Amino acid sequence: MELNRRRAVQLGTAATLGAVLPGVTNANIDPNPDFEAAFERTLARLKDVFSDLGFAETQPLSIVTGDDAYNGGLRHDFDQSALPNEAFVVQPLARAGDVAEKDRPDILPLFHEVGCHPARGTDGQVATRLMVRILTGNLGLDPARIAFVSVPQSTDMRPVLDEMGLPFPEKVLLRDDVEALAARDASGYFFPDPFGEGYLVTMGVYYRVGETDEPAPATYPPSPNWTEIGEIVIAGEVAPLGISIGAERLTFAMTGQYPTWDQRLGLLFSKVEQDGAKPPGLAAFRG
Repeated sequence: MELNRRRAVQLGTAATLGAVLPGVTNANIDPNPDFEAAFERTLARLKDVFSDLGFAETQPLSIVTGDDAYNGGLRHDFDQSALPNEAFVVQPLARAGDVAEKDRPDILPLFHEVGCHPARGTDGQVATRLMVRILTGNLGLDPARIAFVSVPQSTDMRPVLDEMGLPFPEKVLLRDDVEALAARDASGYFFPDPFGEGYLVTMGVYYRVGETDEPAPATYPPSPNWTEIGEIVIAGEVAPLGISIGAERLTFAMTGQYPTWDQRLGLLFSKVEQDGAKPPGLAAFRG
């Protein structure tokens, strides 16, 4: 069976991951100072934006979960159940399955997800409007470079996107519903419990990078000219609806700067060491 990112993460143990994933460069390469400075400015802007919109910042959870059975004990996503309504969090994350794709230019060993849950009772249209408002209004991203990947349930978001200058037929790639549900890769469906059956319906938010005028994706996965910068949760009952933004990829979208995998590797080890633990999944990142 082909090893995809989801399967690699589910395998969990360092022994298994070490057997199926290639070796990687060690952590002796210094971070990229220009990117890290731009990244800190992005985080500051995001915190200001969410605070101005009335959201309270909550403290992130440890990047070490203590559950070695999944992702080798490393946190793979912000905890949907732990984040209150009307709050946001900047959560550090690492996904062992990403080691197999470390040569992709938008994959990093350590990254941060900014998760937000609006007020109780929020529907998908409210969450969609919030995401577009933040990206294009508060942060100034170019609407012409934004596209979405989802499933047929997202057609309920058409009035919002049309109204905000993002015509649904031009901007949204609809995946086959059965295929997206089986993939469990978040561009259509997200499973907060990796081993559970409860899911949320999502819209993956993609941004076109580089000097190209390529139209919105017509097939999944999109070409390398498109990088996923966030997700909108538009339906589901297993967690509050809301949005999430990848802070590193947002920095990439805003500045064109991005570090290499190796330039971020030492920061991952430092983050884990700060928490005083040695999760077995960390072995997959060592060369």
